[in-house]
Amino acid sequence: MLAAFQEAFVALAADAAARRCFARDAAAYLAGFELDEAERAALCAIPREQLESYARSLVAKRWGELARVVPLSLRVAPSLRERHRAWALEHPARVRDDVLSPGAAEGLRALAPLCARLTAHEGEAPYAADLLAFEVLRAASGEDGLPRSLRSRFALAELAERVARGLLPIDPELAPTELRFERERVSWRPA
Repeated sequence: MLAAFQEAFVALAADAAARRCFARDAAAYLAGFELDEAERAALCAIPREQLESYARSLVAKRWGELARVVPLSLRVAPSLRERHRAWALEHPARVRDDVLSPGAAEGLRALAPLCARLTAHEGEAPYAADLLAFEVLRAASGEDGLPRSLRSRFALAELAERVARGLLPIDPELAPTELRFERERVSWRPA
């Protein structure tokens, strides 16, 4: 029975939709788990605010891991943390047995939705989404050795170097580039 209790607790802690269902009708939500009465009572006794606070702390931990992978993106897209938080609260991570660090794994998991949000927001640097993809793909390929590729409208390797030096290009020239990420290197060529 302890396994069922742990499964129910983890589902509540990780999934905002599950917490909403639980808040509306705890008995109906918990019916999907093989729990005894004491376990049901224990879950129902958890204050909703504490459950939400714990869920936010899990997302904050994932963000901390991701932030280590994308330091350049954070310089050009300060809203990235809040965008990740909003997305991650609604999209729970699944347990994975992976060679990737937690930051690279979270980056790959969140890459498409975060890039879409950055691209759609006019207040961000026009290359913010591409730089995010650059950093995440570079980290992931460097860790697991799997080749990955990216097409960008910009000379991303050059932009990344400039941002790393503390420069924040405002309106970089378009220079379509194809990048290939491998364990030991990143190569690029005009697209």
